[in-house]
Amino acid sequence: MCASAHRYWTDAALIDVRMTDGDGLELVREIHDGGVGSPIPTLVLTAYMDTKVAARAMEAGARGALSKVVSVQETAEAIRRLTDADRPSA
Repeated sequence: MCASAHRYWTDAALIDVRMTDGDGLELVREIHDGGVGSPIPTLVLTAYMDTKVAARAMEAGARGALSKVVSVQETAEAIRRLTDADRPSA
């Protein structure tokens, strides 16, 4: 799964902690530890947000964690901040 993420132009990844076919935090680790090229900036999304989940997400390499109860606008703003942080200054 990780290799395919690097095959395409990807500005950021929004990854659910509880994926139907795997562990989202493991995917974050794969992207950051075993990926080809520079890591893709990632945000973790979960319905079970607490400090332990947020800490585990950051340890795995995510740049942040969001609760699924946030609004679409809050999610979009978090992604915008994530991708803007990786762009070189003009």
